[in-house]
Amino acid sequence: MGKGFVAAVPGAKAGRKPANGAAALSRAEETRLLKAARTGDEKALREIVQMVSGPAYRFSMGFCRNTDDAEDLVQDVMATLLRSLDSFRGESSLSTWTYIVAKRACGRRRQRAKRQMSIEDLGPNEADRPDPGPGPSHRAENSELSAALEAAIASLPDAQKQVLVMRDVEGLSAAEVGKVLGLGERAVKSRLHRARLVLREKLAPYVKGGDAPAPAESCPDTALMLSRYMEGELNATVCKRMEEHVSQCPSCGGTCESLRQVLGACRTHGDRPLPEDLRKAVRSAVKMAIATR
Repeated sequence: MGKGFVAAVPGAKAGRKPANGAAALSRAEETRLLKAARTGDEKALREIVQMVSGPAYRFSMGFCRNTDDAEDLVQDVMATLLRSLDSFRGESSLSTWTYIVAKRACGRRRQRAKRQMSIEDLGPNEADRPDPGPGPSHRAENSELSAALEAAIASLPDAQKQVLVMRDVEGLSAAEVGKVLGLGERAVKSRLHRARLVLREKLAPYVKGGDAPAPAESCPDTALMLSRYMEGELNATVCKRMEEHVSQCPSCGGTCESLRQVLGACRTHGDRPLPEDLRKAVRSAVKMAIATR
């Protein structure tokens, strides 16, 4: 991969990426699938669940302290989605609708948790105990970069985490993310830029270009400019100026390369399969939905 400023960034400007490697559905295909599911068609119900369970799980993992909580939350989300098929009007895509439901479910769960336990209720050392990060099974399954990425995403403030997961892990557009969060595209992109810069800093030791020398005081904020370029915020004149600078500056070239590597890892991070026990629980939810229709 080249180090030029406008070199391609895999997946960075793409729309929603297909789930489980399947071809992405058009809105017309989604409409036909929903129509069949509403009649109790088992194949259609299973296909819908396959499409949305992965994104729901990854979104939930970003906001829960452990895998068990995330899996419980996904089951809540799946149950809500299956119960609400008849009321879904199709004004947004299935994926966008899934995130809206997941966001609400996360909010409800957090409110319950706050009522049940405050920081004063913790033991003397519990509040200062560091987050253990990914469990042994995840450490065994994931590469060092993937584990570091998971920890870095978890460390982001919620406002940045939500945007980054939906945009860079799941591949929603900025407009779709804004619809889920009730934000304008400008606000979405502002949060996204901040999140990307934090991730690049945290993951620099793990990616190509991360060991580049520190930029000179006269250098632009190359990581921010590249992030803005990815979101279509730079005009041709600025892009040309940045391309000329990056081609002559090893430090800024390394910055561009490291950010591309981080975003590539984000897209790969979204390809992880559901845990087997969660897949079984989701299948049970589908059977129950079929039985009650």
